[in-house]
Amino acid sequence: EILISQLNSLDESVRIEAKSASEIGKSIMETVAAFSNEPELDGGYLLFGVTAHPTLFEREYRVEGLVNPEKLQSDFVTQCSGTFNIPIRPLESP
Repeated sequence: EILISQLNSLDESVRIEAKSASEIGKSIMETVAAFSNEPELDGGYLLFGVTAHPTLFEREYRVEGLVNPEKLQSDFVTQCSGTFNIPIRPLESP
């Protein structure tokens, strides 16, 4: 809830991105690489199942949910540990 509020206040940034994410694709892995390679950033937040809806002056982010969150999470962890030179271990945020 706090992260959605930040998205709606500040939009996406170097610390937080939203993805509708029906599957783990190139865009998501590029975001993981960017979070991992930014000096002194210490990672970032990648929100799955969140979609941007355009409004008159800005975008509003809304939680749309996921069809199969367990599979998406498993695929994400697998790709993070096997795609990069150094395995990345994502943490689930409460």
